[in-house]
Amino acid sequence: MIKKLFFLLFFLTVAFISLSTVSCSNNSNKEITRGVYFWKTNFSLSTSELNWLKETEIKKLYVRFFDVDWNPNINSAVPVGEVSISTKKIVGVEIIPVVFITNRTLLNLPDTLIAELSNNIYKKIFAKLSLFENQPIKEIQLDCDWTETTRERYFELINQIKKLSSEKNIEITATIRLHQVKFFSKTGVPPIKRGMLMFYNMSDVSDIRTKNSIYDKDIAKRYLVNFDKYPIALDVVLPAFSWSCWFRNGKLKNLINDVKTKDLEANLNFVKEDKNIFRATKESYLKGNYILTGDYLRTEETDFNTTLEAAELIAPHIKNKKINVSIYHLNGEVIKNYDKDNFEAIVDCFN
Repeated sequence: MIKKLFFLLFFLTVAFISLSTVSCSNNSNKEITRGVYFWKTNFSLSTSELNWLKETEIKKLYVRFFDVDWNPNINSAVPVGEVSISTKKIVGVEIIPVVFITNRTLLNLPDTLIAELSNNIYKKIFAKLSLFENQPIKEIQLDCDWTETTRERYFELINQIKKLSSEKNIEITATIRLHQVKFFSKTGVPPIKRGMLMFYNMSDVSDIRTKNSIYDKDIAKRYLVNFDKYPIALDVVLPAFSWSCWFRNGKLKNLINDVKTKDLEANLNFVKEDKNIFRATKESYLKGNYILTGDYLRTEETDFNTTLEAAELIAPHIKNKKINVSIYHLNGEVIKNYDKDNFEAIVDCFN
């Protein structure tokens, strides 16, 4: 009797440990690839970052090549924030150029100039690609928070770039925001076969009352509708970044990357007024930003547990068998906190 009781207790203990350490189960035959975004202005990968790409089995590296914004002085769309290329060759990882297009560009762009802008974007992508050593591409991704007002111009821009890329058999994909799924009957669906769902930046970053604009589980739940009706396949990019939202006189002034709560707690120029709210008590510089007395900073952070929770939340709503699961974005914190086992746990949520 004692022996049976011992084995029963042993079995229950093992079962409990297994359930505690594995958040997501692997019980399907989905084809999952792994990716990461690179969103800096200098594409330079350290040895540690290159090793991390290999160890975590990253197959797709989404690199922001440049933004397209509207310049009112010359009344034209112009490239801004162009990436410089220092690391010219990567083995075993596919590079996907990403171009961010501001919504105001589409608001101001005449219909007659859509084809010209498409051609300019396409040519500039390949001008950047020529700086790499033998780095062919299979995909170009467009990133735009389009609206009901700008959707026709944006979708036509996509169609024009698709025509240009068809000769090279390059697929055009686009980022999809949560509101563009929930309200797709109004915002429309871009003319593509696959989209990259951005499962972050889900509330108003400019509202000083917002708790965490990067990721808020309660807000995310409000948008988990219409996925069964959405007509294109969706990949997913999950949050793995932090920033501080800098306010002056109640208005958002800037986003300061990689400034965390612990950083401001240790900074004698700030006093903590709430869990993630800090007030500047004297003038100072913070990562090149001149902070005035009385300015406020709201720290917004994500970590591995946040990313895993986000994966668990969105995974049941992604039904396509072929999925790319990515995180945003590659930096020193990511390679420390998202090792092979942690990335495996995130990916397993989609199986």
